[in-house]
Amino acid sequence: MAAKVAKFLGWLRTLRRTSDLGRLGESVAARELERRGYQIVERRWRSRLGEIDIVARDGETLVVVEVKARSGEDYGPPADAVDAVKQRRLVRLAKAYLRARRLGEPRVRFDVVGVRFPSGEAPRVEVLRNAFGE
Repeated sequence: MAAKVAKFLGWLRTLRRTSDLGRLGESVAARELERRGYQIVERRWRSRLGEIDIVARDGETLVVVEVKARSGEDYGPPADAVDAVKQRRLVRLAKAYLRARRLGEPRVRFDVVGVRFPSGEAPRVEVLRNAFGE
């Protein structure tokens, strides 16, 4: 029984670190986007369909931003985690966001921001503009 409890507690600590890494990645991504001239509209918008990490404006374009943060290089570039399934989910989320905010049909773009936190170094940020579309 003690081994099961220890395993569960280890899983909870990993989950917490992953959540903390995700939030830190979103903060770093938001700062980088602002530095590039984006206006952050919302962060962590949620609906029953899921969550949009960042909604921003880049000029007249509404930008739905998916942030992927990694602590190392083990799983490849962070942006590679945005596969076809995740892309479809983000498109559905964007449509739900537009309906919820009554924004009509503005031009929408999907960007992916990969944030890596190499040990002992400053974060590395990669912004992929127009990473995918419908």
